[in-house]
Amino acid sequence: MVTAVVALGCASNAVAEMESMSDQDLSGVSGQYGGMSLSGDVTFNESGGPLKGEAVGFDCGEGERCGARIAAQLNQGGGWIVLDDLQGTFEFMGLTLATRLINGDDTGFGGDAGDFNREVIEIGLPETARFTDFSYTMATSSTARPGDSDFRQVDRLTVEMGGDMTLDGNALIFPTEP
Repeated sequence: MVTAVVALGCASNAVAEMESMSDQDLSGVSGQYGGMSLSGDVTFNESGGPLKGEAVGFDCGEGERCGARIAAQLNQGGGWIVLDDLQGTFEFMGLTLATRLINGDDTGFGGDAGDFNREVIEIGLPETARFTDFSYTMATSSTARPGDSDFRQVDRLTVEMGGDMTLDGNALIFPTEP
């Protein structure tokens, strides 16, 4: 058994011992937090320009910066919702991911929690998020890729953000049956 002694220097010295635990003893220990905390930054298309020379519907000529594209089809055979010309940096510190049981003890769901009685994914929003030259255009599109022959897109909203944003609360992701 290995024992470590740590001395803390303040007004008086304090001593603490650390002892190893067996796997069986350790399996009975429960931590206070049942998830993970993430910090990081995401930069979209820092160098700019279309990927693989593909036409993206924007002027991506010499010296122009065009952003990335994220496309999602919500119904099979339906249209596409896209985030287009996505560029800039999004930084966050302290985003948490955990599971949470929603059952009859949970009062925030108007009595529906008892019938649900399942776990959900809980995303704890970071206290501060920072945006640097961050922008995107939300649009609807007939195809996922602008290079497709029957491509038509309608831009709905363009967003440009810079600076700090204060976030508070949790987002819950509820599972659905396939």
